[in-house]
Amino acid sequence: MFIVSLLVGLLIGTVVGNVLGAILPDGSVVEKVLVNSYTYVFPPFTLNLVVLTVTLGFSLKVNLISLIGLAVAWYYFKYLY
Repeated sequence: MFIVSLLVGLLIGTVVGNVLGAILPDGSVVEKVLVNSYTYVFPPFTLNLVVLTVTLGFSLKVNLISLIGLAVAWYYFKYLY
């Protein structure tokens, strides 16, 4: 349950960050600090079986607002459960 609440916090923070990015003017300092995201890409890993080939890979897009969402989710989970 803890991992799910942290992932929901990250998801909500990312959505809020994208909405703020659409509202804020381009090139503003607030947009650069809060909304600009950093993407971490984990390359695809291919598992080749005889009958089936499975490829797994993902990327993680993080900005300051999503980290705030993560902190709020952690606080919520810690003090309300």
